[in-house]
Amino acid sequence: MAAARGSLVLFGFDLAQIPAFLHQGWSEALQWPFFARLLPPEPVRVRHADGSKGTWPADAAPGTCAANAIVLPENLLLRRVLPMPSLSAPARQEAIELALTGASPFPPEKTVWGWRARPTASGTEVELVMASREHVDDFLSHAVNRRYLPEIEAWAMSAAGDAPIILQGYGEARRMLRTRRRYGKIGALAALSVLLFLALLASPVLRKQWDVSDLDARLDAAGREVAPAVADRDALAQARARIDAMAAWADAHPDPRTLLGRLSILLPDTVHLTRLELHGRNVTLTGQADNAAQIMEILTAHPGFHDVRARAAITRDPASGRESFSAEFRFSDEAGAEPGAGMPETNAPEAGAP
Repeated sequence: MAAARGSLVLFGFDLAQIPAFLHQGWSEALQWPFFARLLPPEPVRVRHADGSKGTWPADAAPGTCAANAIVLPENLLLRRVLPMPSLSAPARQEAIELALTGASPFPPEKTVWGWRARPTASGTEVELVMASREHVDDFLSHAVNRRYLPEIEAWAMSAAGDAPIILQGYGEARRMLRTRRRYGKIGALAALSVLLFLALLASPVLRKQWDVSDLDARLDAAGREVAPAVADRDALAQARARIDAMAAWADAHPDPRTLLGRLSILLPDTVHLTRLELHGRNVTLTGQADNAAQIMEILTAHPGFHDVRARAAITRDPASGRESFSAEFRFSDEAGAEPGAGMPETNAPEAGAP
């Protein structure tokens, strides 16, 4: 079933009780030996019922005591021991007040009381002390100078005699206020110490972060300074890339005029070319010659022509007597043949012929 609107109960736990539980836990922690030594109670100058004087704690110097207390005689007190389960501070306070209402023989407005709790194996044992306000006031008026009455505390020693039970409604409020202020200052100093310790731990990290930020700023400034040079370098790199691309294209696509000039120098005038194809550096050559085999030898011997091979068999035209050839080779830019090189004309008359 959904919780009622405005309810602070979550999974069966009343969130409104969190401050009370924290207060109770802090109160119990103050009784641990470590905190008892770290946060000792304010020393009090004590006058016992038999007239003897001392301090509480017993090892406190009388000159350091700002508060005064008097221990009431036992004939003015009524005691009762209340076994209780472990309760929160507000719940335990209500249980004690309820038990006080049923146990006190005095009217509520004329009853002074105090209590002290001790943990037991089964929960908590509360020692309750009560007295008549009239009897306590009368005792204090005879035992203490009247001008100190508002500042004197009324105590009853516990049954074990190890700790006082403070009766409420007398001068204990001022000491409690000083104690809370002292604890507040100690807590503030502890929190400040923790913050300083964390700051000390974080300072190298912050220093490194500041250094990184400074280096980033310097890097940005350096980047802005060298931006023109970087732009020029990028432009130069792009131009170089274009030049390399053009050189690669030119290397893969030679000038046909160079090939034609080389062939016109290399081949004899009797050769008749019928087809010339240039695919990059691969050349296909078809034509007619008086001696096609010699043409193939001329092409093979030239250093600028590589991988020369015949694409088809050499055939002879019956009508003209000339031989048809088809060759394929790879063309390079190496030096060609000198002018005048080629196959000699077979029809030229020999020297000295009649």
